[in-house]
Amino acid sequence: MRTCFQRHRLLLLFLFLSEIFSSVGGSSVQEVIGAVGESVTFTTSVPVSGNLIYKGGTVGQVLNKQSDTNTSEKFMNRLDWVSQSGFFTLSDLRTDDSGLYTVESLKEPKGRQDYQLEVYERVSAPQVKNTTYNSSELCSFLCSVRNVRGLKLDLYEDDVLLNHTSSSNTSDTTLNLHLEIKKTDDHRRRTFSCVASNRVSTEKTTIDITHYCSLNTDIDDDNQKRNVIIPVVVSVLSVLAVIVTFVYLRKRKRESRRRTEDSSATEGLNEEVQYSVINHKKPTQANIRERVPEEACPLTTIYDQIRPERSEYSNSGPE
Repeated sequence: MRTCFQRHRLLLLFLFLSEIFSSVGGSSVQEVIGAVGESVTFTTSVPVSGNLIYKGGTVGQVLNKQSDTNTSEKFMNRLDWVSQSGFFTLSDLRTDDSGLYTVESLKEPKGRQDYQLEVYERVSAPQVKNTTYNSSELCSFLCSVRNVRGLKLDLYEDDVLLNHTSSSNTSDTTLNLHLEIKKTDDHRRRTFSCVASNRVSTEKTTIDITHYCSLNTDIDDDNQKRNVIIPVVVSVLSVLAVIVTFVYLRKRKRESRRRTEDSSATEGLNEEVQYSVINHKKPTQANIRERVPEEACPLTTIYDQIRPERSEYSNSGPE
């Protein structure tokens, strides 16, 4: 009899403790994570009547399946009650929406649930900057990203974490992570990456080491020599080109002038006129008598000899 009574006491104690733990579990705070510009849903149903409470003040009401979600200016046109599910939904999230929300259902099924909403901005892609200065052995660069709430910045070589940092507050505008490596050809076969993340987003930037710094010091020396030699060679070739052009133009000018002079001389010779004196013999009486009338004999062509005119110098000499 005593044993049976003890069993009943243990059973009642077990049921009592189960009720306590279930009630405590039902009132525990659930964490809800949201991103700026997106929406979240509080998954405690209010099918008939109930409230949504934010920091002690009612921001949404449901009474006999009729809702009023514009009671707060802060959540104006952003808070909705879905009649099919009985859930409250908050859209177009802002960082200042973070805080404690309570959903309570006043009619069957009754219930109450607290939600801790945390709203985060999405992270941007990290930017990589070369910070190597006059070093032939070391290569360094800086990985930076715009600082937002809950930001973490990690630097990886392949899948191995090399360095990391996180933001304790958002007063700093950027979060930076510095890396310095020794120049070796072995790094050409490795992949470096900078990863920015928080609870709602992740962005990754792959770092091409050969782009930000040369890993071969001999190549660096050759590049420096080439950078010096090329401008010198270009300068010399430019001067030679100017000299050759000047000589060529001068030669063409001389040839053109010579052709002009030759042409003028030729035209002068063509314009000279040579004069000669034609001497005629006077007819004699004998020749006159021997003439025959033109009607009695055929026409005959007579040619006279042309002799050059003598100059004054020739006339003044001995005859």
